[in-house]
Amino acid sequence: MAEKETPGKIGRLYELGSSLRSRCERLVSAKSRSSRHYARASKIALLLALCLCITFILAPQPQRPLKKYREGDISQEDVKAIRNFLVEDVETTAKRRKELLAEVPPVYDLDEQAAARIQERLHGALMFMRREFRKPAAASGQAPPDAALKTAASSSEAVDFLKLRAEFNELLGVEIPPSTFNLLVKSEFSPTIEALVNQVISQFCQQGVIASHSLPKPEPEGILLRRLPSRQEQVIKPPYHFLEVDNIRKPVASYCREVAADFSPSDRWLACDLVQYLLAPNVTFNLAETQERQQVVLRALRPSYFHVKRGEYILRAGERLTPIHLAKLKAQSLIYPQSQGILIFLGIFISLTIFFWLTYNLSRVSLKRFPTKLWDLTFLAALLLGATLLNLGLLQLGDLIGQVAPQTAGNLVYGWPIALAPMFAALFLGLETGVVIAFLTAILSALLLDKPFPMFLYFLSAGFVGIWGVRHCRQRGDIIRAGLTLSLVNFILLTAMKLVEYPFTAKELFIAQVFGLGGGMATAILVLGVTPLIEWAFGYTSDIRLLELLNLDQPVLRELMLLAPGTYHHSLMVGQMVEAAAEGIGANPLVAKAAAYYHDIGKVKKPAYFVENQLGGENKHEKLAPSMSSLILISHVKDGVDLARKHGLGERLVDIIQQHHGTSLISYFYHKAKNHSSNPGQVNIDDYRYPGPRPQTKEAGLVLIADQVEAASKTLTEPTPARIQGMVQKIVNNIFADGQLDECELTLKELHLIAKHCNKILSGIFHQRILYPQPAEKIKANGDLDKQSTKKNGSKSGEPQDKGREDLRRLGLVRSGTKSHAGE
Repeated sequence: MAEKETPGKIGRLYELGSSLRSRCERLVSAKSRSSRHYARASKIALLLALCLCITFILAPQPQRPLKKYREGDISQEDVKAIRNFLVEDVETTAKRRKELLAEVPPVYDLDEQAAARIQERLHGALMFMRREFRKPAAASGQAPPDAALKTAASSSEAVDFLKLRAEFNELLGVEIPPSTFNLLVKSEFSPTIEALVNQVISQFCQQGVIASHSLPKPEPEGILLRRLPSRQEQVIKPPYHFLEVDNIRKPVASYCREVAADFSPSDRWLACDLVQYLLAPNVTFNLAETQERQQVVLRALRPSYFHVKRGEYILRAGERLTPIHLAKLKAQSLIYPQSQGILIFLGIFISLTIFFWLTYNLSRVSLKRFPTKLWDLTFLAALLLGATLLNLGLLQLGDLIGQVAPQTAGNLVYGWPIALAPMFAALFLGLETGVVIAFLTAILSALLLDKPFPMFLYFLSAGFVGIWGVRHCRQRGDIIRAGLTLSLVNFILLTAMKLVEYPFTAKELFIAQVFGLGGGMATAILVLGVTPLIEWAFGYTSDIRLLELLNLDQPVLRELMLLAPGTYHHSLMVGQMVEAAAEGIGANPLVAKAAAYYHDIGKVKKPAYFVENQLGGENKHEKLAPSMSSLILISHVKDGVDLARKHGLGERLVDIIQQHHGTSLISYFYHKAKNHSSNPGQVNIDDYRYPGPRPQTKEAGLVLIADQVEAASKTLTEPTPARIQGMVQKIVNNIFADGQLDECELTLKELHLIAKHCNKILSGIFHQRILYPQPAEKIKANGDLDKQSTKKNGSKSGEPQDKGREDLRRLGLVRSGTKSHAGE
């Protein structure tokens, strides 16, 4: 009965195990999602922190005075200029304004129709009075009009005409005194007097009559006389011929004596009185027109400015304030008003955040080797922040030097080590990353200056030259040569920029060239000095460090040679293969070779459990369960990672050590476990797989392939070139089919090249030797050792070559219609 229930119990246990496994998978999946969310949140926090720090650097930090000052106050503090700006020179501008206004002559209008209007009023008033004189005589019909006038003038009716004076004055437009009116009555409003008055008025109005004191004192050097309504303009120079209306009697009397010599004195005085009362100013100052012409001239006036340099003292403690000080303080407050400080800060922060976010995402998508790990991004952020702080410090140093040597301060910018951050990025994370950092560093450095665009080109060129100089850095001399090249390019670029900024002095050009040459060499020296610190702080390995690790006298390699000689020899062989293959496919041969040397260092913990170190001794796995054996084999990966970090090999090598088996199956112990298990279906294949991850880079994929190929080559009983090629093709085929290369960048074409180089290296290792003749007594003793049966050679050498070639032809690793050669 119990035997019948046993399968049911096993089934329930299997279902329970499946349920636990599915729960574990869900937990792992949830943990993976949580890890991705954490990584994304960490990257966002890093981005915001970087932008915040750089915003603090780029945003202007003005030194505002603690109190409001007035002219004559004593300054209680030092105030520096936050940037270069211009201050209006009020005195020079006012002087220039005064000169321009003096060049504009005042505009006066001459009314050419004034005389005609006066004459018209005079004629109307006199005609009115003449009609009144004719009325009595015309009504009686006793005498002709001329006789009537004489009669009226001599009769008592003349008194009645005096009553018409008010109406006469109204028609005339001016107030005539009674004495002058009586003279007119006595002259019987004579047309001859009217003609004389008209002649005088015409003459004087044509000459111009002006109100008293209308001309400014002192008299202007010239006035613009505009005749109306013709608008003809004429510039008149002093002395001016205008007559002042208050002083016109004397020139009128003199003129009347000249033109009216035949008239009686009383008629001349009457005409003189009438002219004096009738003349009004016909030359007037046109203020509106004058101001309009002055505004036209002032629009072309450009205020005079003087420069205030960044870091220049606007105020010093204990100094008495002058109008110049107040003008500087006002100009600085207008450049950076206190109310807009937060807005400016937020604007810069938001702009930088969007810019860096776009740069990261575009680089991540378009550049294959751009880093996306949080640790690498932290390193890049540190480079950008450090470069910006260094340049800011040099800028402030230049301001201090500028107080002693102004020419030196302006040219110090050409000596900035702009290529420092791009060279570090290229050395540790690749050329593509270096180009991105060069672009960002050039932008941030240029924003520190007042003229960013020309210097942006200079900074960007310097960064590109530095990256180009370390593209194949294999020794420290390469960095020195990169610095020399950078100095030469700086020299040429700054000379070209000075030509654009012409004029310049020879001394200024020489100082700039000295700084440019010194900046290149300073960059190289800093790279040499700081590289070991970065390797220690961030766990990176430069190519120079990789060359040091390839030295076989490294302690961990010596320990591997002593404790696990078979593994040591195996690592050297793998190193030879991956180096040749890496050069063939364009990967980094130094990284690949160094990773191959150290990929199995974890085996020094338990060297006797690995077949290459047993040397024909007892196999310890024969006494262990297959699951325990698989755990021991898997543990060498974790032990290797721990040793690599302990000896400071760098994260690139650590990653390859962790990935050099991917998630491959330990097939021997897996099949052994199935064969020894009463229920083979319960053997979990995942327990016999390496934990991974799968190779993420070309170098890691190379180490994985070469590791398995070299190990499998030891199983060949007769390693002929054909058999080596078939074995290599089979191994690569199996690795590809198992999906171990799905996450790295290796292509089918590159897999073909890798197989080709592995064949070449193994064929060179297992090359055939000439069979030298032996003495007869040794032939019998060694004959059995040298012989191999034809059956053994034909049946146990591995899989048939044709089948292997057919498998790889399906993957595109072997071209159809071609033959394999021993060298391949």
